[in-house]
Amino acid sequence: MSANSNWRSPESPGRGSEKRRVSRARPQVSAVAATAAPKRKMELVASVSRSSGLEKEGDALTSFDLQDEYREFIQGKLDDLWERHPRNSAETESEARQRLDAQENVLILFKKLREGIISSKRVGKFTLEVYETSLYLSVLFDSPRQISPVIPALVSYLQLSPMAPHPHRTQPILVCLLYHLVAGYPSQREFHAQFAALPKDFFPDDSPARVWMTSLAGCIRARNYTKLDRMTQLSALPVTEDPVDTPVATLSLSPESDLELGRKAFFHLVDSLRNKTREMAWTVMRAAYRELSCQADPRIDTRSWLGRSLGLLSSIPGGTNVDLDRWLERESGFGHIRKKDGVDGRWIVCKPR
Repeated sequence: MSANSNWRSPESPGRGSEKRRVSRARPQVSAVAATAAPKRKMELVASVSRSSGLEKEGDALTSFDLQDEYREFIQGKLDDLWERHPRNSAETESEARQRLDAQENVLILFKKLREGIISSKRVGKFTLEVYETSLYLSVLFDSPRQISPVIPALVSYLQLSPMAPHPHRTQPILVCLLYHLVAGYPSQREFHAQFAALPKDFFPDDSPARVWMTSLAGCIRARNYTKLDRMTQLSALPVTEDPVDTPVATLSLSPESDLELGRKAFFHLVDSLRNKTREMAWTVMRAAYRELSCQADPRIDTRSWLGRSLGLLSSIPGGTNVDLDRWLERESGFGHIRKKDGVDGRWIVCKPR
C-alpha cells in the first residue's frame, strides 16, 4: 500500500464517519441471537480449533446464531479500527504499531469465525460474505499468511453455493488472481494454476475481466512495461472507482458484502504490481542503456517514455505517484546512476561491478 493511502473507511473520501457506518449493510442477526439473554461476551468465545470442542462451550461457534452475532461483534472492531487507526504518511512509529496490532486482531477474529463456519458446514450468503471480507481485509492489511488459506476456500464455496452459478463473483475472483500475480512475481505458475482451475463460466472467454487479466499477464511475461502502465490505469481496469460505472463493481456475492472494500483491495493489488514491475523495468533499463536523456524535448519525449516505462504516475485511488526527477535523484543516491558533467538532464548508468 502506498504511504499516502488511507483505507480508513469503506466509503469514498469526503463522507462523514457517521454516514459511513450507517451506509454499511451489516449481516442480519437472527431473532434467536437478538433475544438471547444474558448477552454473551464475544471476547471469551472459544476457538473451535484450539479447544477441539473439549472445553466448556468449545464448539459454541458452530452455532449459526452465534456466528451471526460474532460477525456483528467483529464489525464493531473493524469500525473502531477505521476510526482510531487511519493509515497515512504522517503516522508515527507508535501509531503504526497500534494500527498493525488492531489489524492483526481483526484478522484473527475473522479466522476464528471461519473455523466455526467450516466446523458447522455452513454454506450460503453469510459464508461467502465472511470469506470475501476476510480476503479483502487480508489484502489491504498486507497479510499473505491470512490470504493463502482464504483463497482456495472462497473459490470452493463459490462453486458449492446453492446460488451457483452465481453471476456476482467477478470482483473477488479478480482479487484472487491478481494476488497470485503479485505474490509470485515474476513467476506466474500459481496464477496460471488458479486460472486453469476456475470453472469456465466464472470467466467467459469474451468477458472484459478475462481479457484484461490475460492481457496483463502477457504484458508481464513480455516485459512490455509501457503497455502494462496503460493497462493498470483506472480507465483500463475492469473495476472502477465509481460503482455506477461498471456492472462488475455494482454486483456482489451477497447483500452484506462491502463493495467499496473489494474495490480498494483490487486497487491496492494493482498498485503493488506496478511497484514490483517498476523495479524490474529499472533493472532492465540499467542493463540495456549506458546513458539516459531526460531533457524536455518534444521531438523524442524521452521523459514521458521513462515515466510510462517505470509506472511513476498512477490514476488509481491511493496509487503511488513519483516525480521522475525525484526518482532519478534517489537512484543517484543509491549509486545506480550519476549526472553527466556539463549536460543538463543526462544521466550516466553505473554498471554493477
